[in-house]
Amino acid sequence: MKKQRPTIPVGTWKLATNLEATRQIQGQAGVPAYKCDCEWCTKWRHCFSEVLPNDLLDQLSRIGIELEAPTDLYRYDSDENGFSIRVVYHAVGKILEGPTQWTSNDMGEMLMYSTLREDPHLSLVVFPQSQSHDAGPSFKTKKEGDLIRIDMRLKVPN
Repeated sequence: MKKQRPTIPVGTWKLATNLEATRQIQGQAGVPAYKCDCEWCTKWRHCFSEVLPNDLLDQLSRIGIELEAPTDLYRYDSDENGFSIRVVYHAVGKILEGPTQWTSNDMGEMLMYSTLREDPHLSLVVFPQSQSHDAGPSFKTKKEGDLIRIDMRLKVPN
């Protein structure tokens, strides 16, 4: 299998990923969701293949992401119809193209998610981990590429 996947779409972004380096950072000790058995991580492991569109599941798998083991995951809202979660993964490589991730307004800089699906809601943003204030896996070998953050917000129906 090739180490490099030169152009893989992930949502509206295109990535060049290093498969070997991406696989090495998956399931890394020390990241927030490492071996987490909380209610939300457990629910995610049981439902991700049903709540994510098949094309996104395929795209994430093709870049070496272990879908059942996100870097970070937490619930930020819930109601009688389901719960809203933020799910974060990481890959190693380069962002070749895609929408601008940050915008400025009166409130300061804001991360801009691209809506992939309205109902149930699914939005995504892809950006360099170096631009994030949140934790990511340890990665020191720049020759393999940059650490890329793949950040989703979605509604999981009951």
